[in-house]
Amino acid sequence: MHTMSKAVRIGLTGSIASGKSTALLCFKNHGFHVFSADEAVSKLYKSNDFISLVALYFPNLIVDGMIDRTILVDALKDQEFHDHYIEFVHNEVLGMMLAFLQDYLHKPCVCEVPLLYEAGWQHYFDEVWCIGVNDEISHSRALSRGMSDETYQFLKKHQWSIEEKKKYSDVFVENNTSQAEFYEKLTHLIKERLT
Repeated sequence: MHTMSKAVRIGLTGSIASGKSTALLCFKNHGFHVFSADEAVSKLYKSNDFISLVALYFPNLIVDGMIDRTILVDALKDQEFHDHYIEFVHNEVLGMMLAFLQDYLHKPCVCEVPLLYEAGWQHYFDEVWCIGVNDEISHSRALSRGMSDETYQFLKKHQWSIEEKKKYSDVFVENNTSQAEFYEKLTHLIKERLT
């Protein structure tokens, strides 16, 4: 493992199925402490405390003591509900992310946040790295991982375009090739820019 020499905070974002998980692994293998917003959300949905909060504020989502994903997906089609619920979840994830950054205050950290710009969290980081793929590859990869076309289109509609994200990012990494080539490209950038 390569040891980092800088205590830097990186925000990692990108388009759907762009390779953010691979990028996170690459950073981890270069000595970074890593946080994944997607993993944080998964933990929340298994947490009794979070389910109790949802039951308090969004009781219609609870069936047999659990958050019913089918009801949630349908409810999210309403823009007002979508904005309210997403803000609610973001606040929980933000608390987890800030606790993580506090735990590793003087260590190199990377936080993978798909909706980093949409949530307005970019100011928590020294740099934002953005991973991008073209729409055709993004769509194909997402569907090959089991995502439905409806879900893909829904997520895409509620995210900034990759052009917008690229414009505001410090580093943009294109991932239209193989996983191995992408990993190699990232490794080079990390060593060149951050060590």
